Amino acid sequence: MADTLAKLTTAETSFYPPQGVHYKHVTTWLNFSYMFSALYQHCFQEWDIQYQTDTRGNAYKAIFPALLRSSLPIRSLFPIIFRLCTGHCTLNHHLSRIGLHPDGLCGQCEIPETVEHTIEACPKYLTARKRLKLALNQLGISFHTPEILRSTAAANLVETFVRESGVRL
Repeated sequence: MADTLAKLTTAETSFYPPQGVHYKHVTTWLNFSYMFSALYQHCFQEWDIQYQTDTRGNAYKAIFPALLRSSLPIRSLFPIIFRLCTGHCTLNHHLSRIGLHPDGLCGQCEIPETVEHTIEACPKYLTARKRLKLALNQLGISFHTPEILRSTAAANLVETFVRESGVRL
């Protein structure tokens, strides 16, 4: 692998160095730039092959069936999506299951405060929900919590909903 990367980096001459790189260091910059790019590409391909063939993590794979860099939400969204998908968050329903809330009911609706209730029905989050519905409609994603959470295209919209609504996770 190292030999292949070394040969590729010395053969590549189509990069321009970033502003501020002294001309004496251009060759070094080209080699390192291409080497890191090639190494990243190789590692991602190996990771994708392993992800597709491994038998572990089927619940996670149901949410994110493929590792496509362009479709994966940014890393900071993963905790939000994971907590919503598993229900392990600070909504009252989960808190009551672990003994930290007396009844698990929504303070406004007096029904279990679940992820589905929070995203789809609670009037406390009506304004943020309207924006989420409109944006999902434009993407062709139905307003059904499991489908929303399975869609990598909706990840940023879910994060916006959580931020705008003030939902605690």
